[in-house]
Amino acid sequence: MKSKVASFSVDHTTLDSGFYLRSQYTALGFYPIKSYDMRFKAPRAKEYLSPEAIHTIEHLMAHYLRERLGDKVVSFAPMGCKTGFYVVVKGWTPQRRVMEEVLRVCREQSDLKTQEDVPGLTVVQCGNPELYNIEESNAALKEYGALLEKLLSETK
Repeated sequence: MKSKVASFSVDHTTLDSGFYLRSQYTALGFYPIKSYDMRFKAPRAKEYLSPEAIHTIEHLMAHYLRERLGDKVVSFAPMGCKTGFYVVVKGWTPQRRVMEEVLRVCREQSDLKTQEDVPGLTVVQCGNPELYNIEESNAALKEYGALLEKLLSETK
């Protein structure tokens, strides 16, 4: 069955980890809205991020990408398949800039020590603050950061 969901039209048996423009829409007939696929794991490898690492990275990226890109970030959300995240950006921000800011977060936030290092991970700010894993999120951010460095160096 054909779906209008952009990510459902991608062959996940050949998809590698990476950073992809998944879809682009326009608001008001001209204002761009772009959805990027931050694929930490290749689906065909049958390796996934743990729910704890996903939750930790979600908090980090949601906070720090908004700090770096401001109101350009519409949404940051995990993929249900546990292989990565979606980041939705509005305006004319180039893909390379978004990738560079994601890389910056990966570099700066991949050496966390405690739960207190994760923004918004308190009982007041989060529905499940006990769902986190510092070691796994550090490792996933380092691995994805290395991939982004490679991708960015290939497209200079």
